[in-house]
Amino acid sequence: MEAYLVIPLGYGLNDVAVFLIFAFGFITLLSYALTSNQTLVPSNWYLGLETYHVTLYTMVRSYIDSKSGAWFPFLYTLFTGLFFSNLFGLLPYSTTPTTHLIITFNLALFLMVTTIANGFRRYRYAIFGLFIPAGTPLALIPLIIVVEVLAYITRISSLGVRITVNMLAGHTLIKVISGFIYEGFLGGSSLIILAIPIAILTVFLILELLIAYLQAYIFTFIACITIKDFS
Repeated sequence: MEAYLVIPLGYGLNDVAVFLIFAFGFITLLSYALTSNQTLVPSNWYLGLETYHVTLYTMVRSYIDSKSGAWFPFLYTLFTGLFFSNLFGLLPYSTTPTTHLIITFNLALFLMVTTIANGFRRYRYAIFGLFIPAGTPLALIPLIIVVEVLAYITRISSLGVRITVNMLAGHTLIKVISGFIYEGFLGGSSLIILAIPIAILTVFLILELLIAYLQAYIFTFIACITIKDFS
């Protein structure tokens, strides 16, 4: 009888698929619930969902201008997936897809390849003019092109690393503090003694919520700038 070795492909990609489905399912159901019973005066939930949409659209519109309509669905998907993936790691017994460098780095790499390919499709070899600042001496053009290309690669690479490091550090700290409180509670420590670490944990949870939003926003913001450069 032959034995087959199953090799998992794309570590962490299943997590991304699950959380993307969860994110868009949540937004779809929420949108339907808010609009089906909508009255003349919008509810707070509806205003919150509208603000979420308008905030992203305003950012995309501000940096991509006339081509924002074509890129907005992609950037909306990108932000929502990253944001919900960051948030999901705050739940007990859960994992955070964005703490896997292979996922965030591949997202950044996909962004860079897609924007450069789109720019090359539109402008062909004239796109290399983007890497040559105005007034550059002719003898320095090859060196300047290499430096500018490396600068773009570094920016995109750091984009993937930044969100992973921030999510990994914050979530690890929260889980360490939570473990300390749990062990102290099992050890019979008084709630008065545990009040300080509980207060610290509460503060870190609030900060981690803000960081989850901020990191997704920064990733999307730099994506807008990169798209603008090659559009």
